[in-house]
Amino acid sequence: MGFMYRLREALARFFYGRNGVDALGWALLFAQLALSMLSSLFGGVLGRVLNSVGLVFWFLLIFRMLSKNLGKRREENARFLRFWNPIKARLSSAAARRRDTAHKYFRCRCGAYCRVPRGVGKVEITCPKCGSKIFGKS
Repeated sequence: MGFMYRLREALARFFYGRNGVDALGWALLFAQLALSMLSSLFGGVLGRVLNSVGLVFWFLLIFRMLSKNLGKRREENARFLRFWNPIKARLSSAAARRRDTAHKYFRCRCGAYCRVPRGVGKVEITCPKCGSKIFGKS
């Protein structure tokens, strides 16, 4: 048995029953990195404040990773995901609409997106969600 194998086994035994990194952990890590970069750009008091907030995020990340109170950490992660998943879905659907070059998207007053093929000319669209008319050029 080599040293690396024994080290890996020791780390696996240590982390058994601990939370590890979840979606909230990754968010804390990226927020800490962003705050660290911003603190290096801004000097003075603002830079120190950003660095301090980033340090708090770092300690929260380490605390959550090493915590054995799995129920609380899963509840925190579930609350974060209830907040984050709608934002993520909105961003990914907007990216999909931008990639779709074969269709033109019209937004209705109710918030729904209506899709028509490009190059048809002037169109009148009836929103499937609320029934209102949308006029546009595709």
